This record gives sequence, structure tokens and C-alpha cells, in this order.
Amino acid sequence: MNRRGWMRVGLGTAGALAIAGRVRGDGPPDDSDPAPLVQGMLAATAKTPIEVKPLVDGIHLVQGPGGNIAVLDGPDGLTVVDAGLPHRAAETLDAVKRAGGKPIARLIDTHWHFDHAGGNEAFARAGATILATAATRRRLAEDQYTEVFKMKSPASPPAALPVVTLDEAELHAGPETLRLMSVPPAHTDGDLVVHFTKHDVIHTGDLYSNGFYPNIDSSSLGWIGGMVAAADRLLKLTGPSTRIIPGHGPVATREDLARYRAMLATVHDRLARLHDAGKTLREAIDARPTADLDPTWAHGFFTGGMFTRIAYDGLVKHRTSAGK
Repeated sequence: MNRRGWMRVGLGTAGALAIAGRVRGDGPPDDSDPAPLVQGMLAATAKTPIEVKPLVDGIHLVQGPGGNIAVLDGPDGLTVVDAGLPHRAAETLDAVKRAGGKPIARLIDTHWHFDHAGGNEAFARAGATILATAATRRRLAEDQYTEVFKMKSPASPPAALPVVTLDEAELHAGPETLRLMSVPPAHTDGDLVVHFTKHDVIHTGDLYSNGFYPNIDSSSLGWIGGMVAAADRLLKLTGPSTRIIPGHGPVATREDLARYRAMLATVHDRLARLHDAGKTLREAIDARPTADLDPTWAHGFFTGGMFTRIAYDGLVKHRTSAGK
């Protein structure tokens, strides 16, 4: 998908708007520091429309300025996966209510980041019970600092915190069975996958960004090897007809996810060799290990240099903590 295509889908919009000028040649050709993107992305999210789309019978997709949101219509109310941005919470809540037309019974956070859990307080006050991993609750309850973006995230108010924490669970909403499963540190240390088994739909959170390089939050113990392992687990859950809701980007197929997994594994192996050779972060970036992948994957948030910085930083931190 080209950059104009990203203007029409999900949070690809925000990243595309933020970096479009640079890619057109109005700025440095490849600044590997993603921190300056944040303010531009936040400004863009104030104008991005929120759209409600039917996905399959009984499940709607809410897309716009935050991460993708799934809404299941059940007999006891709505089950919602992710809550969007804090400064668009009221609009997001209204969109979710339009999607299902019932009270919100529960909200499932795939992880703690503000574009996925930022609307928690509004959903809780609307009656939702919030579920997440213990790591997600802990990070929401405490101030966070995301080093690569030089961004502080203040602790969430008590009403926004998950009240049920879990690593694995099975929820029943009428005829639908939802299987919730955590994975070892990948995008963060608290990622949760939601599998709507009857409908054959999977919400991946930010373990998967469809069509472009993902964010990997090393400040939350995320790392690219964990992302590869998570993609392997997701692939085991999918079949030829599975609909995959990524954290960002359009709804995907198993083949889309397999291509993404292959990209991650290729970058991981290249970065591991650079680290084995003793390369510094700057030397790894200058080696341009993603150059042949950039025409396909550098169309969303990050350039190849930015993704190399993010992925190498996480790999080095993970290896250091593991004593490698």
C-alpha cells in the first residue's frame, strides 16, 4: 500500500501525515531518530475521523486516530478490545456505542500504550469492566518513560486501571468464546492476544502492524526476537479464512501475517549478526540492514533507519539482560 493508501486506514494515517514531508524530500532523507515524530503524530490525531465498519456478523471494527478497536455484540452487552486515545475518548466511546447499540460490558486492553488504553477511564465510567495482563496494569498505574521517543506518560487515574488481570482466560459471550492469551515480551512486556474463536477473528494488538514497520517498545522490555516468536504463535491460531485485526493498518489475512513475520525474522537475524560483530547503534544504523526491505515496509510510521534504531536498541537490551 502506498502512502496515500495509509491516509485512508487506521492509525497509519497519523504516522503517514507526520513523516510525509520528509519522505517527499522536504527534510532530511532519513533521520534515524523517531522522537520528533511524536508531536506531529499527536497533532494529526486531533483531525483524523473515527469510522465504524462491520467486519463479520456480530463484530464491528472502529478505526481512526488510535489503534484498531474490535466490538463484539453479545447478549450481556458489548465486549470491546482496546479503547483508543485519551483526547478522543468521548468520540471513540460514542462510535463503539453506535457499533453495538448496547451497554459496554467489558473492555480488554491489548497493552498499556496511550493509543490503545487511553480511553480506559471513559469506558470504565460507562460501565465497562477492564481486563488486561498484570504487566499492563502495572505500567498504567505508574509513570512511564519511553526512551526512544523521549516521551513521558503519567500514571493513569485509578478508574482507568484494569480490575481483572490475567495471562490466559476464556470468556463466553453468548455463542462466542473469546480466548485471551499473553505472550512473552514482544511489543511490550504485557501484550495480550484476543481470539474470537467462533467468528475466526483475531485481534493482535501491536504485535502486528499490517504493511509497515512496527513500533517495538524496548523501554517496556519489547524486542524483535519476541515479536518473531509472537508472530509464530499468531500464525498457529490462523487458518485460510481467519480475519486478523492488527494494532494498526487494514484487516489482514494469514498470508499478510506470514510476510510480516518473514520481514521481522530477516531484520532480527541481520541485527543479531551486527551485534555479534560488536557494532554500536550508530554503526548498525549506518550499515542500512533494512535497505532492501524499505520499499515494502517503510510506508507507515518509520523509515528503515528509525526501525533499525528501535529494533537494535531492544535486541541489545534483551541480550544484555540475558547475559549474552
